[in-house]
Amino acid sequence: MPAYLDYKFEDSPAFISTFDEMPLWSAYFGMLLLKHIELKQDLTVLDIGSGAGFPLLELAQRLGNTCTCYGLDPWVNANNRANEKIKNYAVSNVTVIEGSAEKIPFGDASIGLIVSNLGINNFSNPELVFKECARVLKPGGRLALTTNLNGHWQEFYDVFQTVLNETNNTLLIEKLTADQERRGTVASISSLFTDAGLKVTRSYTESFQMRFLDGSAFLNHYFVKLGWLASWKEIVPADKQEGVFIALEKNLNALAAKSGCLTLNVPMAFIEGERA
Repeated sequence: MPAYLDYKFEDSPAFISTFDEMPLWSAYFGMLLLKHIELKQDLTVLDIGSGAGFPLLELAQRLGNTCTCYGLDPWVNANNRANEKIKNYAVSNVTVIEGSAEKIPFGDASIGLIVSNLGINNFSNPELVFKECARVLKPGGRLALTTNLNGHWQEFYDVFQTVLNETNNTLLIEKLTADQERRGTVASISSLFTDAGLKVTRSYTESFQMRFLDGSAFLNHYFVKLGWLASWKEIVPADKQEGVFIALEKNLNALAAKSGCLTLNVPMAFIEGERA
């Protein structure tokens, strides 16, 4: 059995002490966010899903001490790491709060800017989160988020579907498609803004490439295992996982050999909405 199939995430202080979300994934989206958000004096800013502190601390430092920034996340160990960064970087205008974006611990019309870097990927009830954001935003306040879009890593999912066909698991393709469609489109995400009473003011799309030597390198990468492996395993019954993933790895390696490496495209979006 491939070793990566035995991977299980274990949340702990030891894990978070070496956790780094930046090089592989979050940095691309965070830089898109920092590229487009409007920087103003005297803002009260809330980062929902602030995790280990990116882009919260970077944004706080770019805004400076006329602005007050808060990070909100239920992940205790990530919050602890963010607080260590705040201490070590001597950033005085940021506070981390343990809590859920489904019940934001701020009063009505109290926040000028809400940001979320990939947070929508982890909201179990995004409709409620957007309504909470609309509640706490001041009139004229803005919600700006970044997210990956439906079609991310399409090359991988195409190979996955081929493998399900080749291994006589065509009935599982519906589950694979559902996994892909959990990522929204600009239109579907924009509807979350408007349904919550926010007017979409700006949206931008970009894409980037992630390159791996082959499928084996991709499937064994720690952040791939951390962020995606569990959902892929849920597609395939336990008694079929070994065969399917061996075939998946083999087909990905064949694609990489043909192309020189495994190249995966990631479409992403910045979307901003304003409270009237």
